[in-house]
Amino acid sequence: MATFHLKVLTAERSFFEGDVDRLVVRTTEGDVGILPRHINYVAALGIGGMTITQNGTSRLAAVSGGFVEVSQDGTTVLARTCEWADEIDVNRARAAQERAKQLLAHKESTQKQELAEIRLKKALNRIRIAEK
Repeated sequence: MATFHLKVLTAERSFFEGDVDRLVVRTTEGDVGILPRHINYVAALGIGGMTITQNGTSRLAAVSGGFVEVSQDGTTVLARTCEWADEIDVNRARAAQERAKQLLAHKESTQKQELAEIRLKKALNRIRIAEK
């Protein structure tokens, strides 16, 4: 089976690098599947899952923000945050969910409300990914 080179980077670390069969990642426009010989492509990442399939085995990660770029040289994901499902601390994610809900309940400034909504989406995404 054909493969392509994938690099997934965050500000903190090189999250993943290797030859893969397939990548499915959440962009701001929805989920996108990347296969070998994909056309050149650039998209902003949303808050969601990222599935990397390597040697027929899939692994799921939670991603929030960043970009995906596909070129002839391979595919690069530059993610604001990225963590494997089995690395997620569900208790910490649930605590973040509760803090975000409390911020939303205070009905403060529009900016604070938007920030609280983003924090809630990130927490819910981490919980969903960890529980799959």
